[in-house]
Amino acid sequence: MAIRTLVLLAALLSTTAAFAADPMSRKKGEPATFTGSSFGQLVTMLGDDDMLTGRFDNDGKLSVKGNMSNPSYVGFWTASTAPAQCDAEKDGSSYWGKVTFDMSDAGRTYTGKWSYCDAEPDRSFQAKWDGN
Repeated sequence: MAIRTLVLLAALLSTTAAFAADPMSRKKGEPATFTGSSFGQLVTMLGDDDMLTGRFDNDGKLSVKGNMSNPSYVGFWTASTAPAQCDAEKDGSSYWGKVTFDMSDAGRTYTGKWSYCDAEPDRSFQAKWDGN
């Protein structure tokens, strides 16, 4: 009987954890993983003051501001390496650029543009939540 209870409890906890990561219901600090982006695998977290931060390939970081009420996000990305190096540094890196995107499908899809350095974003960006 105790084993059955433990198995049911483990199943309940894993189901709760899976739903907690859903971009629609996640809380501040809970990660959500997105795939298929220009940046490779992207893991984002909601923060304070409508900030969304993320991590991606090449020690990359994403920092954008927006909210679910007005799902347009604007900010920048940085990485340890990229095809273009900027004259100035941002957040300690000379590999960076602007990014702007909209969220759709209750935060499960990001669609927008990005650029290198201080240029206006002109390269397509899309990422989809992978269920984690």
